[in-house]
Amino acid sequence: MRRAVAVSSLVSSSLVCLSVALLPSLAEAHPYPILRSSFLQPEAAQPQPAQPAAQPAQPAAQPAQPAQPAQPVAEPPQPATDPSLVPTSSKAPPSEDRPVVEQPAPEPEPEVIPEPEPEPEPLPEKAPDAFTRHGIGVIGGLTIVPTFIVDNYVASMTNSLCRGDTVPSGNFASNLNRVGGCNFYVGGEYIYRASKVLDVAPRIGYQRVKAPDGLWLDRDECPGGDGSADCNYAAADYTQVDVSFLFVAVDLIGRGTIVETPEFAWQLGGGGGLGLGIISGIGKGVFQTPLGSPAGSPNGDTCNSFGDYADFNACTPHWWSQDSDENGGPPPANGELRLDDSGPNPLRFADCTRDKCNEADLDALGRRKNTDVPPVIPYVKLLVSTRFLIKDTFGINIEGGWNTGFFFGGSLQYFFGKK
Repeated sequence: MRRAVAVSSLVSSSLVCLSVALLPSLAEAHPYPILRSSFLQPEAAQPQPAQPAAQPAQPAAQPAQPAQPAQPVAEPPQPATDPSLVPTSSKAPPSEDRPVVEQPAPEPEPEVIPEPEPEPEPLPEKAPDAFTRHGIGVIGGLTIVPTFIVDNYVASMTNSLCRGDTVPSGNFASNLNRVGGCNFYVGGEYIYRASKVLDVAPRIGYQRVKAPDGLWLDRDECPGGDGSADCNYAAADYTQVDVSFLFVAVDLIGRGTIVETPEFAWQLGGGGGLGLGIISGIGKGVFQTPLGSPAGSPNGDTCNSFGDYADFNACTPHWWSQDSDENGGPPPANGELRLDDSGPNPLRFADCTRDKCNEADLDALGRRKNTDVPPVIPYVKLLVSTRFLIKDTFGINIEGGWNTGFFFGGSLQYFFGKK
């Protein structure tokens, strides 16, 4: 009986010791601090039932039991958890029972390719300067046929030099016996501006080319030179010159801009032109009437020098009775000349003033037209030009050069059309 009590006490004490030893580890392993504290506080432990103070006595006669080998102590079961103490969020299965969710591998960061530096944009091509391409104009100016053109062919002549009727002195024009009037040109033009530096300008107009009536003497009639005493003054011809013409031409003019603002431009340049001058039907031509021999006038023997050539009252055309072929026909009958009415006119003198003779009398004396003058002549032009443009709309063009003689003039121009 005592032995059984002793064994029972030994077993109970062993269990108590084992529980005390295991309680801290169980409490630390528990996930909830409330339960952990209940394990760690001894006062919360359940009281062990009191062992009976006395066990019934075992019969002494029983042999002593051999000592049992120590058995491995099994880990006590986990105490049941109070459901009221489990938080609602813990209803998920234990972590060891949860499926392992594989996290997707992080996507590799895209390789950052540095953007190439943008190439600088090419500078925009400079737009061509805007300008009006079309224009119309009114042209006009003065022309002078220089005496040197015919100086090698005549010893005496007339010309229009825009300087009155005074004969120049000295070497300027020693063979001039009369001057007077001005030659000029007028017309219109169309201007096509192929570029800012090139104009193509078709032109049409009238050009007056006349000389005052005068006595022209061939150079071979003065072997000793102009005005010498051995000149045959009677061999001169009363000459009328009118070779005015209608011109149709195209001028090409290049100009560079010297000054340019939005409101004003000044251009300078030059060029030339080609075309035709139509004399037939426009100019009368060249007419010649022999002065007659002996040279003189109704007033007597007064035609003895070039100075006398300037006055038709001193050198008057008349019938040259010695050679009817020179005058181109038989002598005029009495009454066919105007001087016949004023008195005797045996040498058949024409009726003249200082500056002009009656054309009916000249016809009676055998006036003839020179056939060496062609009906159409070439029109050749060389020029220099300066132009002032106002707002690229109005142009004042000044030009000069050579065109069947020297010319100086210009035009007023109006430009229109899209720029």
